[in-house]
Amino acid sequence: MEKMHLQCGRMAAVAMEYCTFVDDFNEVENESGKQETWLMTLEKLFPRLHVAVIALVELSDGVRSYHLCDDDQRCEMFLRLNTVLKTDKTLWAKYENGGVRQQTPQELCERMADNLADMYFDLKRGLELAERDPALASSYWQSSFYAHWGKHLLDAECWLHCIDAGGEPPLLPEWQWPNTPERVAGVV
Repeated sequence: MEKMHLQCGRMAAVAMEYCTFVDDFNEVENESGKQETWLMTLEKLFPRLHVAVIALVELSDGVRSYHLCDDDQRCEMFLRLNTVLKTDKTLWAKYENGGVRQQTPQELCERMADNLADMYFDLKRGLELAERDPALASSYWQSSFYAHWGKHLLDAECWLHCIDAGGEPPLLPEWQWPNTPERVAGVV
């Protein structure tokens, strides 16, 4: 295995922490302490992921395109996360007491489950690459961030803070990262 650059090692560490969190995210007890734990964990993980991926060295020539993960695995994870999110009665009580809403809790659960699952598979793929080729993993994380999971990360952060405060998260507009065509060629 090639020696891992410091920034790639930091990205690998936070990616592993995120993937472990999602793997262990099986039930939300209705106790406020349990709810606060998962909210605080994500509240701390999301910015760390953002900083770690931005700090990676420039893209190498190793990653030219991005492909979505296996649909069956992603669907299974999405359904599990969606079910768990719907069971958090404390979280949804805040939301439902906030007045007239454009989005239902079900729609919001699906949105967050989609964000969490898509990020998981992109980060997990980078971890698999890091075992063999840290430079390729670094390039993959960065290119997949600009092509795909970056928007999921921003949406998840917005979702988390709005829902926790009893508000309704806005839908993010369609957007593209600056310089994306030059940075990531051939998004599939």
